[in-house]
Amino acid sequence: MTERTLHSWREDLLQNYQIRKSAAQKTAFIKHLAEIYGDRMHVEESGRILKNRNIVIGDPETASVVYGAHYDTCARLPFPNFITPKNFVIFFLYQIFIGLVMVAPVLLVVIPLATLFVWLGLPDGVDVLLSELCLFAGILGIYLLMTKGPSNRHNANDNTSGVVTVLTLADRLAGRNDVCFVLFDNEEVGLFGSAAFAKAHKTVRDRTLLVNFDCVSDGDWLLILSSKPTRRTVAYGDFCDSVRRICASTDKFPLFASSASTVYPSDQMNFKKYIAVAALKKTRTPLVGYYMDRIHTPKDTMFDERNIDVLTDIFADIGRFAL
Repeated sequence: MTERTLHSWREDLLQNYQIRKSAAQKTAFIKHLAEIYGDRMHVEESGRILKNRNIVIGDPETASVVYGAHYDTCARLPFPNFITPKNFVIFFLYQIFIGLVMVAPVLLVVIPLATLFVWLGLPDGVDVLLSELCLFAGILGIYLLMTKGPSNRHNANDNTSGVVTVLTLADRLAGRNDVCFVLFDNEEVGLFGSAAFAKAHKTVRDRTLLVNFDCVSDGDWLLILSSKPTRRTVAYGDFCDSVRRICASTDKFPLFASSASTVYPSDQMNFKKYIAVAALKKTRTPLVGYYMDRIHTPKDTMFDERNIDVLTDIFADIGRFAL
C-alpha cells in the first residue's frame, strides 16, 4: 500500500469521490481503491437486473470480524430522511408523512383519471384496470425518483463517513488475516449489496461478527446497536466497558442499544451477529430524543473526523473480546 496521510486521503475522498451513485462513479471509486490496496482487494459482482459490486479487502471466510459500510450514495430528495432510532412513534409517523407527501400528487392525477374512465362508459372492469395501472405507474415513478433521480451532491455523513471509517480501520489493521473489510453496494435502493454478500458467504452471515458503519460523522452520541447473539456473548460487558473508557476522554457519548428496542434500517439487517454504528444528535426535550437529520439532502455536509477517530480506537481491537 502506498503511504498516505489520514488528512490527504480523506480529503481526496471528499473532494473527488463523494458521489458514488451511477455505474461510472462507482467504477471510478473502485479503480481508485484498487490502486491503493492492490491484491488485498477484490470486487464481488452479482445480480442481473440490478448489478451489485461489493468491494472486499481481505478474506471474509477466515475473518473473525467483518467491518462494513455501504459506499453507494442516494438521489437528491426535497426532504431529509429523518430517523429517530429510539422513538418508534416519531419514526413511523414521519415515514407515513413522507409517504403521504409522495403519494398525494399521484392521487391527484389518478382520481380524476379514474373518474374520467367511468364517465367515458368503458366496458366493465376496463375502467378499474386502467385506474390500477395509473396508480402502479405513479408508485413506480416515486420509487424511480427516490432511487434513480438526480444524485445528491453532498454525502459526507451518508455514507462517506462510514466508508472512511472502514478504510481507516483497513489501514490501521493492515497485515491482519483475521479481519475483513467490505464496502456494500446498493444499500440505498434496498440493502441489495449486503444481501448478495450474505448469500455468498453464509458462514459469515450466520456466525461472524459484522460491524456496520452507516452515517457516523454528524452527532456526538455514538449509537452502538447490537443484535441478540452479540449481546449474549460472555465478553459483551467487557466490550461496553472499553467503549465507555475510550469515550470518557472525548466529547463523545456512547448509546448502547438492542435490536429489539431500536429501529435503524441498514446493511446489518442481513446478518445475525452484528453491531450497527451511527452518530446521533439529541433534543433537549424527550419528545423526540435521539435523531438523525440532513441525510438525502444537499445539507449532508457534516464530517466530524473526531467521530471516525474515536470509532477507530473503539473497534480496531474488537477481536480480542471474542464477540
